[in-house]
Amino acid sequence: GVSVSNGRDIVVTDGVGKYAIAVDDDTIVFVVKPSGYRTPLDADHLSRFYYIHKPNGSPKDLKFPGVPPTGPLPRLINFPLYKQDEPSAFDVVFFGDPQPRNQEEIDYIAHDVVEGLIGTDAAFGVTLGDILFDDLNLFDSFNRTVGRIGIPWYSVIGNHDINYATDRDEYSDETFERVYGPAYFSFDYGGVHFLVIDDVHWMTDGERRLYRSGLSDKQLDFVENDLKHVPQDRLVVAMMHIPLVRSTPWLEAKRDRLFRILESRDHCVSLAGHTHHHEHVMIDESLGWKKPQPHHHIINVTVSGSWWSGRPDENDIPHTLCADGTPNGHTVMHFDGQKYLLEYRAARKGI
Repeated sequence: GVSVSNGRDIVVTDGVGKYAIAVDDDTIVFVVKPSGYRTPLDADHLSRFYYIHKPNGSPKDLKFPGVPPTGPLPRLINFPLYKQDEPSAFDVVFFGDPQPRNQEEIDYIAHDVVEGLIGTDAAFGVTLGDILFDDLNLFDSFNRTVGRIGIPWYSVIGNHDINYATDRDEYSDETFERVYGPAYFSFDYGGVHFLVIDDVHWMTDGERRLYRSGLSDKQLDFVENDLKHVPQDRLVVAMMHIPLVRSTPWLEAKRDRLFRILESRDHCVSLAGHTHHHEHVMIDESLGWKKPQPHHHIINVTVSGSWWSGRPDENDIPHTLCADGTPNGHTVMHFDGQKYLLEYRAARKGI
């Protein structure tokens, strides 16, 4: 009864855990972690819930290395699941845009935010994109730093986490996939369904390479198929990088389809980063939401404030405010069944 996906389709394992699913030469197969279980974690507490099948590996002309050749498809792809207690009331840590451009700024993160979280009893943490600031060689150092917190950690892809040395969106996340696995996926914890969305679209416009907010049809198929297996009384938490309110005309049809899917849920909230503001937006009909009850969309405070700007303080860490004047920091979200409450915590302030 466990869901497994190839990034579009969802199949459910039979009574002995077997499944069959379509795979091509660029597929990540992953398990949808059920409540009451955990997947394997690596030394940095990153969840390893997937298998990458790229027999020829990533393109070789990327600036940062992608996935090495994985070879022939195995006869079986198994996903270990370990039983664990998951209460209905639990906390989740959310980081918006840590965005270090070098090791010095990773050290800022270590002392400004990570040290205060070591020993937390939160169930897990999530970075809402812009994990780094373009230098993807820093993924490992960042992961070791955040891994000191000691809780499972999930990652959303941001526009500064992609390979710019490609013209095609499907190759822009090859390095991210090597480090973190699929750029979109889902999992359950404590009776809440968490949905990670990749809304960064890399494209060319004439001679320019640039990003826009975007959603592929394949991903939208996955979201729709995934939620068919989620009970209606369960809270759905959608997590992305670019806020849903920052749409462009050419994206609106895709965003409208996502809205129609999310509108089918009785209980749903979403979080994003990207703007370096801390903001609560109630998405209503003026933004294309058709359900009478507005959708609560949270733009999360950023770890980096405004890109680690400002004068150094007495600890030689910048006084970095977010673009709206909010001190940099993180949030802790309290969940209890269908209820949730967001708590903002300024860096090193103990509040």
